[in-house]
Amino acid sequence: MTISELDVEYSRALVTLHRSLRYPDLPELAGSSVLSVIEGLGDDLTTVSFSADVADERCLQAVFGFRLAEFVDLSMMDSRLARRTALLAEPPDATVVHTVVLDADGRILGYVGLLGSRDLLPRRLDDPRRTRYPVEVAHGVDLLTPFAGTGLTTQQVFEIKRFCRAGDVPPGRTSERVPWHLILALGRTTQAMGRPLMIGDSRENGALRHLRLIGFDPLVIPGTKPELPRTSLMWESYMVPQPAIPFAGVVPADLAGYLDAIEDGLGAGHDENWQRRTIARLSAVRRQRKAELHTEKETP
Repeated sequence: MTISELDVEYSRALVTLHRSLRYPDLPELAGSSVLSVIEGLGDDLTTVSFSADVADERCLQAVFGFRLAEFVDLSMMDSRLARRTALLAEPPDATVVHTVVLDADGRILGYVGLLGSRDLLPRRLDDPRRTRYPVEVAHGVDLLTPFAGTGLTTQQVFEIKRFCRAGDVPPGRTSERVPWHLILALGRTTQAMGRPLMIGDSRENGALRHLRLIGFDPLVIPGTKPELPRTSLMWESYMVPQPAIPFAGVVPADLAGYLDAIEDGLGAGHDENWQRRTIARLSAVRRQRKAELHTEKETP
């Protein structure tokens, strides 16, 4: 068997393994680390956000295994490097919050993480000594300095990581609902953090699209030429004609209104038009907010 064939067999076995695993007790395992639970919306999905620093080790192995398998399957992680280093899960990183969507059997269908700063002490966003976030390193940009005037520190900046849905979820209602569950849980979690600065990279039809729908007005830096060393698992993710673009945005003050609209849409919408109605309602919330801001500016 050639090296290439070994890589293919490894990838298939890895993806098959993790898609066969079930974690029906994950919410209970997460225990005191749970930050948010979304359930009872009529779709048999449960979405759990939990803090990495106090999570059970089995929870962490579940999410890092899912991340590796799904991104290898997407050809966004180097399967050869993963095989050579005998990985069954992505190595732990500075992710501070993990969010997973589980089906009724406990299978992970979707994931998003929030990665925190590696600085041991809070630093100003324009501090030249601060540690750069992975997205800044990959794109060669400074995403934080433009927000130095907000008074936030590096401990209030989080990078959105690994936003994805399991690749074998067939098109249909469940496939449509998984990203909305992730966005809703991400929003509820950031509400508890105050109004932090969110950064990351995404294509326009990915996480960036969802963030715009919930009131973010992100700074976007187009035209970058991202790259990672071949020793990085994710180097292949940027070897595409249109790589993701970096963005940064402070959590909007009126986020709660958008999240309520999403939760109402998920809870009430069980026909083929539910997603269209939800997007229309989000657009209405945004228009209302703009009108209110315009009125505030005109009021002496």
